[in-house]
Amino acid sequence: MISGTTALFVWTLRADNRSVWPHVVRGAFAFMMLFTLSLAWTDAFGTTRIGLRFFETICSLNILIISVAGISYFSTAVTEEKDAGTLALLQLAGMSPLAITLGKSTSRLVSSLMLLAVQVPFSFLAVTLGGVLWQQLLAAWCALAAWLILVANAALLCSARCSTSGRAAAVAGSSAILFFLLPAVTRTTTAAIPPGILPQPVMTVLTNLPGALEIVSPLKRIDQILNNWQNTGFFGSQFTVSILMAAACFAVSTCRLTAWARHVSDSESLSGPAKRRLPVERCWKLPLTWRDFHFYTGGWPFFTMKFLAGFAVYASFVAIQQVSTDRWNIVLEQDFGWTAMLVFASVLTVEVLLYSSGSLFSELRQSTQSTIAMTPCSTVSILLQKAAGCLIAVLPAVFWSMFTLAVSRTSVLTLVDMDTIVVWGLMLIFSSHVAALFSLYTRWAALPLTVLVSFFAFFVIAGPVLTIPDVVDRIAITHNYRPSRAFAWTITAFWTWLFTLLPLQLWIRDQWIKLSRQ
Repeated sequence: MISGTTALFVWTLRADNRSVWPHVVRGAFAFMMLFTLSLAWTDAFGTTRIGLRFFETICSLNILIISVAGISYFSTAVTEEKDAGTLALLQLAGMSPLAITLGKSTSRLVSSLMLLAVQVPFSFLAVTLGGVLWQQLLAAWCALAAWLILVANAALLCSARCSTSGRAAAVAGSSAILFFLLPAVTRTTTAAIPPGILPQPVMTVLTNLPGALEIVSPLKRIDQILNNWQNTGFFGSQFTVSILMAAACFAVSTCRLTAWARHVSDSESLSGPAKRRLPVERCWKLPLTWRDFHFYTGGWPFFTMKFLAGFAVYASFVAIQQVSTDRWNIVLEQDFGWTAMLVFASVLTVEVLLYSSGSLFSELRQSTQSTIAMTPCSTVSILLQKAAGCLIAVLPAVFWSMFTLAVSRTSVLTLVDMDTIVVWGLMLIFSSHVAALFSLYTRWAALPLTVLVSFFAFFVIAGPVLTIPDVVDRIAITHNYRPSRAFAWTITAFWTWLFTLLPLQLWIRDQWIKLSRQ
């Protein structure tokens, strides 16, 4: 019984050990340590706490990558079998729900824990550099491991409950965004609402909600370990609560896997053209754009829902501002405009990266790339049509981001300038290309690898991108011409496309042609 339960788990670990890509990723994490060390040395030059800055950067980057991995890597543990229609075959082969969850999810968790373990020896450089103790290092790594275990099992719960990988990733991504943004938004809301507006039980819940979420927050725990070590223990409440919540998620996923899988099968057997609630319009002149927009991104119903959700978010900020200032104004002031812009930009970033990493991969997963290649469309036309379908789907997030920036410009630009916003847009476009490229090589790790590569690329690309507009201004002034900032950024966008995006586009095209011929 035990050997049968762990057979898939052992086989997955052996396959991971024999594959070259996991070792390449672990080597990239080791290189990340050297890179963050150089950043800490540059930022803390002349101080005695370089090691603290070095380790803080490592922890922040690990928290980001773990959170992103929950959206793509861990959330597809079970749904990839549902998408391929092989979950029922695994059950017919006599595999219990425990064997499936161990083999599909826990094996990925063990591989990810090895990525943390490979960084531990290098992190002891922080002790030599000064500013941190070795006890703090081990406590911080335990906190990161607990966060990884919680994210993996929470994503497993999403994967077991949802019927497709896209839905599981959407639920996991929404949960991650709410987890990190809800404490700040709740504190701002409770501070702005005068006493007596809401019932006392509601105000009590809103007041205690941020503290409850921060119990398992890795950011709060790492800050306590590094800056308040005397008043905290080696294993804090974050570690204990995270492990207990992870165990609960794993138990629920294992116990309910068969029932949820049966529910998905029954729903699929009853679905069909006659059961479709909202009919799909006729095919457009660009068939792949129509296909991806309606059947990959959700079509017009999901488009409308996202637009109305954006309206509800902005209206909520306007209502909170009205309660706080006793005057109605559609223009968000103080920190309200910046917070709203941050929410919309975060949603746009997650949505773009999810679509970029999943659009081409969905064809590979269903083995339809060869069929698409037989259509009377060139390879470039195929890729552009698929990109256009995803671009239409992100228009609600783009609209509300631009609307917030245009209407509440003063509030948004108090913390960032337009140059920073433009650089963020260019980096988002670059990251979308990297995600699409990685999706042609890896199964489910495209999104975490994109975050890792974008982190390094930011320091390589951001400097020249910020310098080119000033160079254009100086060259134009020498010819007695004063260009606008928009003209300078247009030149910057062209050179960024020519030297950065165009090589990635050619690489994606060549790899797609190679896969289409298989």
